[in-house]
Amino acid sequence: MPVNEPSPANPFFLVPHTPDEPILDAVERGLMSAPAPLEQLSTLGDLVQHDPFFAEQLAALHTTWEVRPQPAQGWLARLRLRLAWWLLGPELAQVTTTHAALVRVIDSLTAHLDDERMARTRLEARLAALERTR
Repeated sequence: MPVNEPSPANPFFLVPHTPDEPILDAVERGLMSAPAPLEQLSTLGDLVQHDPFFAEQLAALHTTWEVRPQPAQGWLARLRLRLAWWLLGPELAQVTTTHAALVRVIDSLTAHLDDERMARTRLEARLAALERTR
């Protein structure tokens, strides 16, 4: 079975998680399966091109949604980290799932806003054309 390792250009990978599956099982399944391409994530349109701050914040959301601790140095720090993940695994999985869902909702709302703006532009152009014909 292939091991799902992040590449240097892509430092993380997606692990689909179901509520009834333990988080460690989901991570193991993700490591042993082929990586889900991040290109499947929603691409953002016209709104992002006109607002650099918004684009920067959306990029930050896409790269920081996952709750992941910093690497631990030393045996005591590793023990503390493992204990924390063992005790808080379900809660951290819920937080990560919520963060991922919020990023997808923001992407979806942005795409809908882009669609609405394009429809409004087409309607304004049609109304302007009707005014010229009168």
